Amino acid sequence: MTLSSDGAVQSLKDLRNALRDATSELDIDSFTFLLSSTLQNLSLHPTSVPPQNVSNTLKAIERYLGSVQHSLLTVALPTYLSALDVGARSLLDRFFVPPKIANPSSLALGRAIALVSYSSLLALVAPVISSNKERTTALPAQSREYVLHLLDVLGAEYGIDQLYWAIWGDTTTSDHNVSAESSKSGNIKMHKWEETVRTAISIPAKVANAWGKWKSEGWAGDIPQGLVTRYFDRFVVKLESLMYQESHSSRGESAIIRIVFERLIAIGLLNTPPTKDHSPDASLLRPLLPPLLSHLHPDPDDPLPPYSSGYLPGIFLPLSGAALAAFVYSLLSYLAFHLDKNTALEQPNEQVKRAASIFSSILGQPDAEGEAWDAVLRCVSRASVIRNDAREVKAGIIVSWVASGSLTCIMNFTDSILDLWTDPRHIKYALYDHQYQLTYTLIRAISLVDPFEPFLVRLSHRPKFLSAMQSYLAHPDPAIRRLGMLVAEIVSERTVVDDPADAQQSQIDEVEELKAGLDVEGEIAATRKPIKGGKRLRFGGGMWDGPGEGKDEARRLRSVVGVRDNDASLADVKGTSAWILGWKTETEESPETSAPEHTSIEAIPIVPRSARATTKKPLEKQAARPKIVMLDDEQVADPLQGYDIPSPASSRSSSPTPSFLEEVTADPSLAIDAAGKKKIKRPVYVSQLMALLREREKPDHLEMALKWGESLIRSKRSFGGELEENAVNLATLTVALNNPFNLDHFDESRQGILNALVVCSPRKVAPCLCELYFIGSYSLHQRSVILTAIAMGARELAGMTVPTAPKTKKIDFPSKTLPPALHKMYISAGDLPAGQLEAAIDGVRGLLLSKGAKRGEETVPELAKEKRLRVGSRVASKVSEVGSLSDRQMTAAPNGNKSQIPVVPFRDIAAEYFILPLINRFWQHFQDASLRQSRALSSGTRYRGAGTGLLLSPMALEKFLMTLSLLLHAARHSSVYLAVLAPEALELAAAMGAQHLSQPDLLDENVPEGKEASIVGAALEMALVVLDASRDLDGGRTLAMDKHALLMAVGEWASGVFKLEEHGNGVKAAGQGGLREGRVRAAAAGVVVKVSDIAEKWGRLSIM
Repeated sequence: MTLSSDGAVQSLKDLRNALRDATSELDIDSFTFLLSSTLQNLSLHPTSVPPQNVSNTLKAIERYLGSVQHSLLTVALPTYLSALDVGARSLLDRFFVPPKIANPSSLALGRAIALVSYSSLLALVAPVISSNKERTTALPAQSREYVLHLLDVLGAEYGIDQLYWAIWGDTTTSDHNVSAESSKSGNIKMHKWEETVRTAISIPAKVANAWGKWKSEGWAGDIPQGLVTRYFDRFVVKLESLMYQESHSSRGESAIIRIVFERLIAIGLLNTPPTKDHSPDASLLRPLLPPLLSHLHPDPDDPLPPYSSGYLPGIFLPLSGAALAAFVYSLLSYLAFHLDKNTALEQPNEQVKRAASIFSSILGQPDAEGEAWDAVLRCVSRASVIRNDAREVKAGIIVSWVASGSLTCIMNFTDSILDLWTDPRHIKYALYDHQYQLTYTLIRAISLVDPFEPFLVRLSHRPKFLSAMQSYLAHPDPAIRRLGMLVAEIVSERTVVDDPADAQQSQIDEVEELKAGLDVEGEIAATRKPIKGGKRLRFGGGMWDGPGEGKDEARRLRSVVGVRDNDASLADVKGTSAWILGWKTETEESPETSAPEHTSIEAIPIVPRSARATTKKPLEKQAARPKIVMLDDEQVADPLQGYDIPSPASSRSSSPTPSFLEEVTADPSLAIDAAGKKKIKRPVYVSQLMALLREREKPDHLEMALKWGESLIRSKRSFGGELEENAVNLATLTVALNNPFNLDHFDESRQGILNALVVCSPRKVAPCLCELYFIGSYSLHQRSVILTAIAMGARELAGMTVPTAPKTKKIDFPSKTLPPALHKMYISAGDLPAGQLEAAIDGVRGLLLSKGAKRGEETVPELAKEKRLRVGSRVASKVSEVGSLSDRQMTAAPNGNKSQIPVVPFRDIAAEYFILPLINRFWQHFQDASLRQSRALSSGTRYRGAGTGLLLSPMALEKFLMTLSLLLHAARHSSVYLAVLAPEALELAAAMGAQHLSQPDLLDENVPEGKEASIVGAALEMALVVLDASRDLDGGRTLAMDKHALLMAVGEWASGVFKLEEHGNGVKAAGQGGLREGRVRAAAAGVVVKVSDIAEKWGRLSIM
């Protein structure tokens, strides 16, 4: 087979065609000859002479080499790879990763081939969708290990710096002195550069995805370490080398380098925290800082110059606001990580000064109008999730950076920190760690201003600052309370001259100042002097002495007053060891030079200021004393006299008082753990509320949680994500509560907490409660609480009235009731007070039936005439029994519904989060129960089990249907009501009502048929709610046209129930005096009327 010699283009074409068309006819020698001859024409053979002009060859490589590489990997290598010797293997490697040669022309060819290889190799690794819609890769299994090896070598030999020169050119190109963006092909190059950066950065992720797919197919290979753990370390080191070269070049294009950082930040390389040991997680700053810091401050003996000023800020400052803030936050964490955390705070820190200088070199000098300023303030206001000791060092770096600017920057920074510190929401809701960090930053910022400066005096008189003091003093946490008191003391010390001798002169100056204020009011505010002879604010030594409750931290904060790290003198250290801040390259890292271990604030000894100057002497061994000392005659004769000064408080608990002993005698339960009890604090966070609810064996904890739970949840609904994160767990805890201690208002408080959770977090709590209703070992009462919470929460979200919680009537005369055994025997459901669910469904039922009656009075002549003959109207009774329905309606009527604005309208979430989860989960449970029962009946035995049929019992099924009725009534304005919700609900109502009308209870032989009246009535009421809403919304058109069979079935079922009730053969409700039968008859009549109206209007259905 002959090979054309028309240059590089024809050579690549011939190789491509030979691989595609005649692979089966080539032997291993012919294949090797093809490779060798093509490399000779490309001037890439080991024996080739470096070419003089490579422009045509570069164009041929860019156009044809990709297809050649694809044919080699997919067609040739599965056949020839195992038979290639070392020499032929090296020739094959040159088509993907040629060796770097010092000659400029050969180097340009190698970079061009590497640029094509990145795209070709990654395209083969990436999954493709096959004809049967399965994700697979186009790379044969025989070539996978070789491709991974090529990608590893490619990243090591031709990193991002070589790709940069391949696109933007080097000293050999003619447009080196021309800006890339202003050149004729600048836009094309920029697009190509962006695609190349995206490809190079996506290699680890795509390789890992492909490897996982190959593993599932049975491939036994592994990924090279250079593509997993070390890829980005290598990548970032080469990127820094490129930055250093470009900072001294004539063009210095920072926008091109910025694109790389934007992509690295976008994939989350800034989220990796610094660690003492080398972490396998990819990071941006861990490999970047060592070479960057060494180039910022090189060794004086090193001939290489440092970075040019302004180059690094030109790269990072134009980043987006969020990306720049993330970079600044991560940079502060890495700069402070290896610094000594145990350095005395009362002295300027040399390491902090060096870190601030580096921070300034990377982000520029502080400017209140600059991008770095906003990013730093965002980092200060950001609450750290993990507590660490580097927070003080980071705050010191920020303050030292600000101090390097002008006095205006210092004052602006202090104002900004003070605004954050005095924010009422921050004071009330921020955690202590964030409060401590912000207070530390504020004290360091105040220390930058000289005492008694007019700026500090004006700051101390601001109304916002004074009101913040009141908020701190009223805070329930003593540690946070002390932070506010400490700042107040420090501001007072630096603004008030405490000199009693000048008290009289201070009064004279104050009078003169007031007189001058009558003439020029604004001049005094600008030149306000420190108050002389005033009294500084002091809370006393007892407020700060001792351990616990934030006292240790307060003493630590006081020690930094007046300290300025910029005043530290830098030691003259040869080399760059002092400027790299403990960061070392991989070859320099060792266990002995690793970062020191972290120590918490509590572990750092707190020494009083008065004792810091004294040196601690070693304790001398005291001479042993005799255990028994004999007194002489004078000591024996000397009488013992007590001191008038009271003895110090004992660590033991105090003895009980006589009054307490009398109370214990009357009630011995008061003596149980009386000494060890602590006052339970009111919960202010959702996590505290959950901790109280978990203490089920402690009645005081449970009572405190129930008392304040609902109000706390409603106050947290629009503040942060605390409630959203804990809503599901809190709902599960609340549902599982029991009342073994007979706490007052237990049921009302628990129901209020669940209702508030549904209202404040409906998208998470409502589906959770729907699932809990059908799973778990819950009692019937607990499941009733779940249904009530779903229904009442939905009504509140829909803006409807929520009935008040029922209250059991107090029995003043127990003799009016039967003995407990007989009372339990004869009590029925009708004797119990109606709950929120029953009260709400009564209102809905009355509303729907009254609408039908009113329409009948308007249309039927006899009824209209009777209405006109009535003299006056029936006056509602002003007296009702306490605890009855009339009493609740009279009480709730004047006030109305005082619910807050819902977090989301109920019509938008009714179907997805409330109604459909209940209906779908019920059908699943019903199907499982029916299947178990049918299998048991077919085997001749009844299915028995703990809790079997609980959810399908008459009482549970009635409440379930009532809940759905309330939800459907509240969701009538949903966009999917007519098309989805109405048919689903009618189908469920007809199925349950018809089944319990025609069949006795199959799950329990002892349940009388009279119990079925409650289920039939609830099903009819749900159908009435759906039909009424459908008639109001579109006149019943959707149901009549799309679901006419279902509508006919509902009408026939309701008509049958009504006929049975009329003839006295209907279902009975045992023990309820015919009340339920009346409701069944009324609901059946209402359904028949609604169906008849719809059928008459649209002419599709007819009843009778």
